[in-house]
Amino acid sequence: MANVNTEQRSTEMGMHSEQLAGRTQQTFFSAEEGERYLYPGAYEVDFDKRAEFDAQNMEITAVNLKIRGLMEEGFGHIVVKNPNAKHSLGVGILNRLKLDFEGSLGYFGCGLIDGPNVHISGRVGWSCAENMMAGTVLIEKNAGSTFGAAIRGGDLI
Repeated sequence: MANVNTEQRSTEMGMHSEQLAGRTQQTFFSAEEGERYLYPGAYEVDFDKRAEFDAQNMEITAVNLKIRGLMEEGFGHIVVKNPNAKHSLGVGILNRLKLDFEGSLGYFGCGLIDGPNVHISGRVGWSCAENMMAGTVLIEKNAGSTFGAAIRGGDLI
């Protein structure tokens, strides 16, 4: 039997055993925090506290920032008027919320959400509610292709 030095051979093949440095993506929780964990950026909202705004002349980013700002102020029912089929509205909401869009949304509306109850009185483009974890999305008119793609939870109607 030949004596093979595996460490030398793997080094010759270009493999190394080195300690990689960098940030960890592991999240640690404390048992003292209790049973209720919130996402970073999730807010305590009051469902009786209602706000509405007109998105007619707003850019997409401004609309989404306005929704987040109202959630931060504690509004639990937000009405967005005249979304005008803008793309990517209402995305990334990781909060319990009642969110109404009075009109149609474009592509990728209400994607990456976990918790809100969304009501859209118009149509939606493709990939609405993709990667939804929890909550509800109710659309009164037509939905484009891949509606609810990669959904993990919640209800789509």
